[in-house]
Amino acid sequence: MKILLAYTSMTGRNEKIAKYLADYLESKGSKVTLQEMVDADVFEIVDYDALIVDTYTYNDGEVPEEAQDFYDDLKDIDLERTKFAVLGSSSKEHLHFGRAVDYFTMMLNSSNGEQVADSVKINQDPDEGDFKRVRILGDYVLASLK
Repeated sequence: MKILLAYTSMTGRNEKIAKYLADYLESKGSKVTLQEMVDADVFEIVDYDALIVDTYTYNDGEVPEEAQDFYDDLKDIDLERTKFAVLGSSSKEHLHFGRAVDYFTMMLNSSNGEQVADSVKINQDPDEGDFKRVRILGDYVLASLK
């Protein structure tokens, strides 16, 4: 199973989450391509069995600038029912907690993707409970590929 895990990280928080999830998925036998969104090509997503997006929410509920091209390009692609899941960190102190996670989820659904796990929003630094939810997201992705 080939999985693209595209992430963006400002503080290193989402990079940590993405690497944790990539290691977990690889321990279950998947081939994971871990790539920053700024370097990822949306038009190659259909070459994978699944896509996982890991993003933070910027400022007042915005998609991060370094993820904006990736996000915008999703409007121009048919994901052909590629399976996907979305997760990311934010701060509950912000009015729009995890809004970028919601935006990516909606865009991937609109681009004919197949959502296979509930989105996961993490408040700031992940704790063991958050990592458990990340593993569960990964398990749902893996189960959808069998």
